[in-house]
Amino acid sequence: MTEIRVIETDESDPLRFSIKFDNGERHEVDLREFAEGGLLENLPERSRHVWGGDFAGRPQFAREFAEMVEAEQPRLPTLSQWRWGLRVLFRFLDADAAKGGRDVTRLDDVTDAHGLALIDWLGPDHQLAYGRAKSVIDAMCLRHSRPKKFWPARMKDDVVQEQLLGREAARALYNALKSEAREIKAMWREGAALADLGGPLERGTNADDHWAEPRNRAWLVRQATSDVLPTRDDLKELGMYWSLVRHPGPGPRYLAPLMGERAEKGWTAALRWQHPGYHDIIIFLWLFLLTTGWNLSTALSIDVSRPERWFEPHPQNPAFAVIHSWKARSERHQFTLSMTKPEWHPYQLLLYVIEKTKVLRNSVEVDLGRAKSLQSENPTDEGAAEVARLEATVRSPWLFLTARHIGEVIALEHSDASRFGKIAREVARRHNLLDRYPELNNLTTSDARDAWIGYAYIKSGFHVLLTQLAAQHQNLSTLRHYLKSVLYRMHSEGEVRKLQAAVFGEIVEGRIIDPTRLRILIEHGAITEEQERRLNDVRQRTRLGMGCLDPTSPPREIAPDHRPGSLCRVQRCTGCSHGMVFADSLGLLARAYAELIQIRRQIPLAAWLGSSFEDEFSSIEATLEHFDAEEVRRHVEAWTSKFVNGEARIHDTYPSY
Repeated sequence: MTEIRVIETDESDPLRFSIKFDNGERHEVDLREFAEGGLLENLPERSRHVWGGDFAGRPQFAREFAEMVEAEQPRLPTLSQWRWGLRVLFRFLDADAAKGGRDVTRLDDVTDAHGLALIDWLGPDHQLAYGRAKSVIDAMCLRHSRPKKFWPARMKDDVVQEQLLGREAARALYNALKSEAREIKAMWREGAALADLGGPLERGTNADDHWAEPRNRAWLVRQATSDVLPTRDDLKELGMYWSLVRHPGPGPRYLAPLMGERAEKGWTAALRWQHPGYHDIIIFLWLFLLTTGWNLSTALSIDVSRPERWFEPHPQNPAFAVIHSWKARSERHQFTLSMTKPEWHPYQLLLYVIEKTKVLRNSVEVDLGRAKSLQSENPTDEGAAEVARLEATVRSPWLFLTARHIGEVIALEHSDASRFGKIAREVARRHNLLDRYPELNNLTTSDARDAWIGYAYIKSGFHVLLTQLAAQHQNLSTLRHYLKSVLYRMHSEGEVRKLQAAVFGEIVEGRIIDPTRLRILIEHGAITEEQERRLNDVRQRTRLGMGCLDPTSPPREIAPDHRPGSLCRVQRCTGCSHGMVFADSLGLLARAYAELIQIRRQIPLAAWLGSSFEDEFSSIEATLEHFDAEEVRRHVEAWTSKFVNGEARIHDTYPSY
């Protein structure tokens, strides 16, 4: 685990300190809002849209919270969740006091009754906020050796009818995002081509006519931003500022989803011919999330300040690279494999983004050098915080230029996650995906990871270990908790609904409830006339006495050498998704099982282990578990006796691979 140490930056104020990690990461902690009161006017402009409301300060409570934070030394995501929870609690306590409730100034004033009252105050749609508030109170009680408050656990969510982001929806969204990214790349190519055609204002040329030409504005952008982004004062010194103010012509024709008026004309719009704006860079972030399966905080934590910090060549295959980042919640590295050549794989995505943000990063490095110089000359808490912010910005690949201030560069932050979801939903709307895939109407950044893990869970046949490897969870308990709360529950509820629909559909049509038909309806949604005819015809049963939904197209893993259009020759039906078991399949299944028992006795153990015989044996054994155990035993013993007495022969052309 990473070693952590706390450095006090202001001994006179225990609510302000730094948490510094041995990997160079540093977080400035300022908890004065909980002592002085949280006010919208004190927030940076970029954070005001997520503010939940002002609250009064509680100095003693704030000091107790600060002591807990200093002792626990949390990573930034955990600290953000605690702060969110405490803000929720303080707002509730203000509302409670306004209605005659007791005054709460410290942890010991919080009672068991406050838990239920907080649930009522928040309402059923804000269970996450309640969970955050409960978590911070529990952590403070533990740190200060107080009995845990008897607050009820967060209420379970209602049964969710919406489906998780499925493979098809994720694929459709991915293609739509690629389409938008291609538009952005085309915009940048257009900017380069225009700049090649443009030039400076020549003597005797009408300025209005000259700067009205997009090619000349594109040329001006390239000239002014070849190394760093100029500030307003820089543009004035270069003699460009007034040209830009007087002639704020239109910029690129393409506007990214939800992009506003400032991107249509003026200097900010012209800059987009060369450099990414906020909405542009989010498109590439979404592509990265969908191709890696990482959560947002891990993707935002990539350090691209040096190549070796974010990737390394694959040790065995030069066609691949290993991309890594720091996963704050588990305090360990996260990695993913990526091919190095394909344009839209994570490696090339990051390379492209790093190159397009090179000038922006240079600008931040200039600001960082200036901030470090000022801090060394006159150390202040504000200066230290600014240095830490700029250092984090330099490390991020997700940089963009802002429309508020000329020359300002910002990195994407986790606090803007809700806006990321809105942009992706707008992409889905632009490409007419919302009616076809309703789950995209509520898309959030966490859905990208949910889709990744869900696909691995289902594709692996609900194999927990393989899903753990795909999710890169540190242990099985973490994965089980995730599956229980999200994927397993959603899958189980979905399967039950499918079963209910199939059963009642059969009853409405007056059919006898047949388990085989129900399985087909649940797995495939319908039974074609050809499938029904084939399954009812006992002459078309397989060597195992089973039916087949598609005997001419077995899955590749079942029959890797199958010739298209011909009948399946290996007929390893119990392990095949097309195989259907009937009640009268028991006899031939038991014969195959008895045959394999005899084969296992006749060949060396080394030849059996890892062979198709062992796989087939396990598959048939699992299928026979669904029949009556006594019936299975009698059939297997009867066939074994026939093989031993010579009444029957073991198949000598048993399928193998």
